[in-house]
Amino acid sequence: MPPPLLQGPVHTLLKPPPPPLLLLLLITLLPTTTSHTSSTTNPPPLSTSLSQWQSARATYYAASDPRDSVGGACGYGDLVKAGYGMATVALSESMFERGQICGACFQIKCVDDLRWCIPGTSIIVSVTNFCAPNYGFTSDDGGKCNPPNKHFVLPIESFEKIAIWKAANMPIQYK
Repeated sequence: MPPPLLQGPVHTLLKPPPPPLLLLLLITLLPTTTSHTSSTTNPPPLSTSLSQWQSARATYYAASDPRDSVGGACGYGDLVKAGYGMATVALSESMFERGQICGACFQIKCVDDLRWCIPGTSIIVSVTNFCAPNYGFTSDDGGKCNPPNKHFVLPIESFEKIAIWKAANMPIQYK
């Protein structure tokens, strides 16, 4: 049988006193961990780099068969059934990060071409595929997905929300 719980005035005297308020405040304000390493380079804050527009180019593909939206280097399967619809993009090698970027979202807008851009528009797309380099061409003469190019390949349905399809290979900005 367990011993009875102490309930009397003697037990109350044996309890430790509550810590002073100042001690609690200091414990709360002190850092809980310290680092013993230092870095000579600090990357820019993520929120700053994500809010800045960067330059790239974009082209489109026209799927003649709905099954063309199935698959992709990221392995998402049927993109329409997975909920992506046509708001998808394949990225060039210099942006694809060996698949680590899969699922990321980008806001894209057409720039610098008043003839083909649809002013004041932008789209948001998710990375679902890879645009393979074509080393049979140089980066500035047909090898649009070759390093160091930053290139987006969109379904024509998405491309036509920011540019006229006749534009083919458009300068864009993304973030």
